[in-house]
Parts: sequence; C-alpha cells; structure tokens
Amino acid sequence: LYTTNADAPGIIGLLGTVCGENGVNIANFQLGRNRPGGDAIALLYLDAPFPERVLEQVRAHKSIDSAKRLRFDVGAE
Repeated sequence: LYTTNADAPGIIGLLGTVCGENGVNIANFQLGRNRPGGDAIALLYLDAPFPERVLEQVRAHKSIDSAKRLRFDVGAE
C-alpha cells in the first residue's frame, strides 16, 4: 500500500487500525516526509491483498491525499 498524505499526527495509527480491523497484517512500514508538517508518504508491505473497500476507508480520511495498491513479485522463480 502506498499513500501520500500530510505529515500529521494519527496517520500511522489510522493505517494500523484500518489494517487490524480488517485482518490485514503489516509486515513492514516505511515513512518519509519532505519536512516536519509537510508532505509525507507511507509504504506498507502487507501479508495479504488490501481489499478495495478497505482502500476506500483509507482514502476517505482528510489527511490522506492518495492511496493505491502496489504489487511486487519477489523471491518467486
């Protein structure tokens, strides 16, 4: 899951809560921002696909600018 969002309190909690309430486990969580209080990104590596209805929950939050699924096939040969 890739999000662009405001660097604001509660974003990490929002993403963790939405995942937990929907049975999606977070394997890894990366954050970045351009400056305190500025623009930020979050990149979540998940153990299961992120359902569309859950993605819509994330997108509906006022501090989330965009959210989309990314898929990487690694380790499979």
